[in-house]
Amino acid sequence: MNYQNSSENPIGSINKSVAWLQITAGQGPKECGWVVAQVFRTICQEAKFQSLKLQLIETLAYDKVLRKQDMIEPDAYLSVLVRIEGQSAKAFSKSWAGDIKWHGESHYRPKHKRLNWFVGVVDISAEALKQNSCSINEQQLKQEVSFEAMRSGGAGGQHVNKTSSAVRITHKPTGIKIRVEAERSQHRNKQLAMERLKMILEQGISEGQKDQVRNRWLNHYQVSRGNPLRTFIGSDFKEKN
Repeated sequence: MNYQNSSENPIGSINKSVAWLQITAGQGPKECGWVVAQVFRTICQEAKFQSLKLQLIETLAYDKVLRKQDMIEPDAYLSVLVRIEGQSAKAFSKSWAGDIKWHGESHYRPKHKRLNWFVGVVDISAEALKQNSCSINEQQLKQEVSFEAMRSGGAGGQHVNKTSSAVRITHKPTGIKIRVEAERSQHRNKQLAMERLKMILEQGISEGQKDQVRNRWLNHYQVSRGNPLRTFIGSDFKEKN
């Protein structure tokens, strides 16, 4: 699937037309990881239909053996992080933020009696703004960050980028490390990494909180089994009206 490139934004800015969504399997089994993959695919389709620009920022394969390779595309994910940009990005993210239910038979355990599987979609940008307890000085932030360029490659046999376009930044005061390879442009990946770092820091990180917040960003938010925001059914993952 192709992802559209976003327009240039100032480093570290949280544009009102930008939203970040994390899809997570929580502590669920691999079936939930499969649902994460299907929700991600559906979000991509809906974003394209609404003329929104979507960037895949980060994925974490459900199976640990598939996390440090780029030859096999996983069929299940522990979490997926996407950035969405466009006039209706905020409304779009709000329409997805919540628990998602899939009703169907397990692809991995055919005789399993369980039919209901839950994953979570979290609006990261909304969380950052809601919990904002400090104002970030962007010039100071740039001085606190070290920058490293590296080669990037795509999963599923995609062409490996032979240039050092991937970026890893380290926030020296907290030790937070962020890697981004969403774009072919090193400069753009650096912008995205800084934007992401700023949102984390705007939640109000103290030295004692850094590990907790770092884990929360990648988390595997607890997924409830209450009233799902949206429900999908069957192996073709059709939404239930």
